[in-house]
This record gives sequence, C-alpha cells and structure tokens, in this order.
Amino acid sequence: MSVATHVPSGATTATPADWPALVAAGWTAADAFDGRAAELSGVRAVAAADLGLGRILDGHRNALERLLVHRPEDVAPALRARVAAGEVPLGVWGADPRGDEGPPALLARDGRGRPVARGVKTFCSGAGVVALALVLLRDTPDGRPAIAALVDVSDPATAEVDRSWFAAPALRTSESHRVVLRDAPVLAVLGAPGALLEDPFFSGDALRTAASWAGALDAVVAGTRAALRPRGATDAEALLLGRVAAAHATVDRWLEHACAAVDAGAPHLADTVLHARLEITERAREILRLTAELTGSHAIATDDRAARARRDLDLLLLQHRLTPAAVRLGHRTIGAA
Repeated sequence: MSVATHVPSGATTATPADWPALVAAGWTAADAFDGRAAELSGVRAVAAADLGLGRILDGHRNALERLLVHRPEDVAPALRARVAAGEVPLGVWGADPRGDEGPPALLARDGRGRPVARGVKTFCSGAGVVALALVLLRDTPDGRPAIAALVDVSDPATAEVDRSWFAAPALRTSESHRVVLRDAPVLAVLGAPGALLEDPFFSGDALRTAASWAGALDAVVAGTRAALRPRGATDAEALLLGRVAAAHATVDRWLEHACAAVDAGAPHLADTVLHARLEITERAREILRLTAELTGSHAIATDDRAARARRDLDLLLLQHRLTPAAVRLGHRTIGAA
C-alpha cells in the first residue's frame, strides 16, 4: 500500500502536519481518495507522521462514510454537501465514563422538546477540533449506548472539553478528552439503535483504525533502520531485523486482505476484519519488542518521532482492547464446521 501513489488529486506527496493542512490538501473531503485502499494509505501516512492526527483523520473519515453512504437519508441535504466538501471536521465518540467521571450521555429533550445530548463521553478524539460528532447515546441511564446521534459539539457552552482528564503523555495530539454535553443539539439520529454496528461500515471503521496502527509501526521501523544504518548490524541484530521485516510485511498483507473483503462485502466480514486486527495487534507488539531490543534506549531517547510513535501506539492498542472480541471468536470457532 504505497503512500506516494495514494494521495488526493492535486495534493503533494508530503504528509500534512496539522488539521488545517489536511483540509487545505483536500484529505478531509469525501472524494479525496480513489477507493478504500488509497484512503487507508492516506490514514496510514498521516499516522506515521503523527499518530494523534492520524487518529482524528481516522474518525473523521469514519463519520464521512456513515453520514454520506450508510445513512444519508437521515442528514439534511445542505449539511451533507458541507460534510462531503470536507468543510466540517467530524468525530466518532463512543467511550463511556467510569466511576466519578460523570453520568453516561443520554438522548434527551430540552425544554422545547428538541432532541439533545446530555451527559459525559470520554476518549473523545478531536475534542475541540471537530465541529460535529457521531456520539453513541443511551435512551435511559442504565441502557446501552446504542443510539448513533449526530451532535453539534462546536459550542463550549453545550459541549465542554475537559482537558484535565487526559493526563497521559502519550497520544496528546489526538485531543482525546472528556467532554461534558449540556443539552448539545442533536442534528440527526442515524437509523435504529445498533445501526452503527451494521456492516460493511462497522468493519470499515475498524480497518481505518488498524491502518493508523500500521502508520505508527512504519515510524518505529523507519527509526530503527535509521539508528542501525550508520554502524551496521551484527548477525544477531540482522536476525532480529529480519523478524521485524516479516512482521511488518504481515501487517501489510492483513490490511490488503481485509480491505478487499470490506470492498467485496465478503461473507463473515466481521470475523475477517477481526482476524486482521488481532494479527496486526500481535505483530505490532512483536515489532515494538524487537525494535527495542535492537536499538536499546539510545534511539528512543534521541529520536523523538520514533519514541512518540512507540508511546502513542502502546496507548492506542490498549484503548482498542480486543480480548473480549477474541474470546467470542474462540467460542464461535469451537462450534464451527
């Protein structure tokens, strides 16, 4: 999946460095990329340069597909046009608060009977950057967050971004903050509860996220090669680097296979993409371990880009914990023919 051949028409091969640059380069428009493989390469390129920014682009393009392809009938035509042009930064916010972080976000009604979002979401990537977010809401406090609502989060009075909550040093540029929704306007509800789980869209979302993981790995592997090149490598180090190369190529093959499956609407699509994500996760952790053994602390201390990619990827893999899905897959496998 070559990045250089998969950039928006008229854009340079240089990766935009921030959100305004992404907009100016055309990477946020619905028609920016010629197909899913090109889009995944674009997300991967941005994540290689800055995983946090890649995470925001990943969510933006997830929302684009939901609003324009999955449930366009639920969105006003004028808003669809602005969204398609890439003028409106978008996010997808699904994580619920824990403990004393606040009440889970609900779909409610304000004093005039208008639909609003009320409560708290966490890990809100792009908070303070995105203007609209697809937010998973509950219908009751003890219900499931299954209602996908398009919420206007541009007004700090109704969507307060709590920047003190995200205290980790990793993934800072993803702006994944806690957001308190105080009757934030709901512009649309996308389908029935659970609609966000429909395929091929849910699998497409998951695959974009996996492409961002691959981008961070690209930065780590490039940093490792750069650290070894001036002095060369011993046979023992070359052996480890060969294993890194094999694991890195495995990530490429799984992305290509899953991308083709999503495009084709293949049978058992959700399982295919889960296989890909599980393998990419394991290969990512293998690469992080092997490259640390290869370079030791010196490269991590002196190469800021590679060090940030390692730190950011570790947090993002934990945020997208796949163990429960793997358990369900294992139980299904027992009964498979």
